Amino acid sequence: MTMRRILATAVAGLALLAAGTATAFAHVEVKSDKATAGATDVTLTFSVPNEKAGLSTTSVDLVLPSDHPLVGVSAVPQNGFTPTVTSRTVSTPVPGRSGPVTEVADRVTFSGGTITGTEEKPFAIRVDKLPDGVSSLTFKAIQHYSDGSTVAWIEVAADGQAEPENPAPVLTLTVPAGQSASASPVASTAATASPSPASATAGSSSPWPWIALVAIFAVAGVVVAVRTLLARGRH
Repeated sequence: MTMRRILATAVAGLALLAAGTATAFAHVEVKSDKATAGATDVTLTFSVPNEKAGLSTTSVDLVLPSDHPLVGVSAVPQNGFTPTVTSRTVSTPVPGRSGPVTEVADRVTFSGGTITGTEEKPFAIRVDKLPDGVSSLTFKAIQHYSDGSTVAWIEVAADGQAEPENPAPVLTLTVPAGQSASASPVASTAATASPSPASATAGSSSPWPWIALVAIFAVAGVVVAVRTLLARGRH
């Protein structure tokens, strides 16, 4: 094998390593078509990546905010998954689209499908009305894999702290004038975060940032070496 082929193979391998580290940084995120407190007829879209090599995601539990209940939640089958909405009763009525309600959604479970390889699939849910006067909504996502393991996206970083390894999906909302703003309290979220501590993946520090940094420098070094050797070969 010539030196040029060896170097080309090394560059390709390091590029794949860098791409793999980029996949590891992906996490469950939530976006909205109407990111405004009190908005009606809202679609929330959760992006769920498959992060475990050789395994498939088989179901996803989207746990809705307990401190700021969501009213009128529904979902339709999508991406090969079937949704199930679980409700709960609150002691204090919350404002609904047509008046106060005590029945609110607790979670939406998508099951029956698979997310494989390095795929990332969106899951959309419909909400009749977002809470008034709220500047952010903190969700939790429990991802179930084909080997029975789970990853719990439930961690909330304290102010000024780095993003945790398994961050909870947080939706930032604009609060219209006339509404007093309040955010989802970190303490409340942390207290009710873990549904299955024995199997959920959360909490430990991650080596991936260092691996990514090393990979980036390695790729840069090899590229420089290739260019130098090729330039010499032309003379």
